[in-house]
Amino acid sequence: MGNDLETSITWLDRLVRSPQDSEWKTLVEIYSPLIARWCQRAGIPSVDAEDLTQDVLMVVVRRVHEFKHQHVGAFRGWLRSILANHLKRYFREHAEQACLIELDDVRDSNSHLSHAFDREHDEYLVRRAMKIASTDFSETTWTAFHEQVVFGKEPRQVAEQLQITINAVIKARSRVLKRIRKELQHLF
Repeated sequence: MGNDLETSITWLDRLVRSPQDSEWKTLVEIYSPLIARWCQRAGIPSVDAEDLTQDVLMVVVRRVHEFKHQHVGAFRGWLRSILANHLKRYFREHAEQACLIELDDVRDSNSHLSHAFDREHDEYLVRRAMKIASTDFSETTWTAFHEQVVFGKEPRQVAEQLQITINAVIKARSRVLKRIRKELQHLF
């Protein structure tokens, strides 16, 4: 499926030029869980993490027109910088709380933490696309795909397990992957 999902320029353009409720809803649905997890990973209590997540998203909404797409992953990097700035401010204001991560590493695109952020972002998008796509296929088709892609089984094994032809197994994988890729284009 690829390890580096790029945020859709088309989606960002719509968000900047003529945002509809669906663009805002997508922004919140996609990024709220990721940002909240990283707030909690830094050591921010859940109740404050919710507020900080909203603050980060508001900055994204206000400043998305300033974003310049320079390379694959640029939006994630921009988002990480906004998050890091908010985390730093939070810990300055709550000096009694210890930060559990190195905040400069969140912003540094070469750090272990930024790679972890990017990986979590991509995995979340793929899981979400798979969940959406799963409703479009029969149980047999979905299982044939899942057994091959997720568990790495050979088509022959899956065909025997499901009592279908090897060709049906290969087609199932192809059809589901095509649908997931299409969904990822809409998600980003």
